[in-house]
Amino acid sequence: MATFQEPHLFKPKHPNNFIEPYFFSTKSPISNLNNSRKTFVIRCKNAKNEEAWKEKKLGFVDYDTGRHNVSVHISGFRKADIPQRYRLRVEGNRFQKDWTISEVVHKVLELNHWEDIEGLLNRWVGRFSRKNFPVLIREITQMGSIEHSIHVFRWMKNQKNYCARNDIYNMMIRLHARHNRTDQARGLFFEMQEWRCKPDAETYNALIHVHGRAGQWRWAMNIMEDMLRAAVCICTFLPYQC
Repeated sequence: MATFQEPHLFKPKHPNNFIEPYFFSTKSPISNLNNSRKTFVIRCKNAKNEEAWKEKKLGFVDYDTGRHNVSVHISGFRKADIPQRYRLRVEGNRFQKDWTISEVVHKVLELNHWEDIEGLLNRWVGRFSRKNFPVLIREITQMGSIEHSIHVFRWMKNQKNYCARNDIYNMMIRLHARHNRTDQARGLFFEMQEWRCKPDAETYNALIHVHGRAGQWRWAMNIMEDMLRAAVCICTFLPYQC
């Protein structure tokens, strides 16, 4: 870096007539400011909370009746894991319950689909963490109850912290496909694109399957052509046996 000094800018600063020159740099002060900036990285303290997503198998055996049941229990993010502003909001409210995801699924399935399912979900503290939503949809769709899944999905979309995701729509489309609801599955396909979720190979796979089972081959071919135009990777495409 080139520097220079000018004789007329010398100033005496010490009584022993020692002269200390002022040096001027040709480098811009703005660039020096940019180089001196510090970079701060904000990390979520619960970003690597793997214990919340571990599946624990619980078994139940009734020797008197000869029945047994094995279920998978998932905790999810609970009150200690949600942001502090939400934690303070529910701290003194006795109606807010710190349920696990598995408990929420069982409580929802205990209700009839015409009962107040949204009121039950609004009492769940875990709704303030958006990471609980995909796991909640996965657990409730695996139970096969389509009416309960529709109510939970409708409630989920009304939450402020909801973020549309491909896996959530794929699980709902597969559920409608299992129940031969062709129009509803196709409606979710167009809805996910309105939410700017790009369909993947799993989405097209479920749609082709449900239209093939219904005998709607023209729709199935159109969806297949749409998938090819969208340049979706078909390396994981596993066609169903219609």
